[in-house]
Amino acid sequence: MLSLLKVILSQNYFMFQQKIYQPPQGISMGSPISSLFAEIFLRHYEDANIKHLLDMKRIALYVRYVDDADQSTV
Repeated sequence: MLSLLKVILSQNYFMFQQKIYQPPQGISMGSPISSLFAEIFLRHYEDANIKHLLDMKRIALYVRYVDDADQSTV
């Protein structure tokens, strides 16, 4: 799975003002796969850093906003 992630991240390109760019790291904003990787990262972060605080009732409420606006019209 990790090697698949490396392939996806190394084949990451985007176009801006008729020029093609490759980001030095990460995923281009608006990429169809960026929301999936963001969800995976946030789930891992929440499990490692937030869940135990909720279980101990040190945090009364934890929510996060997900912007799932349809990008297909862009």
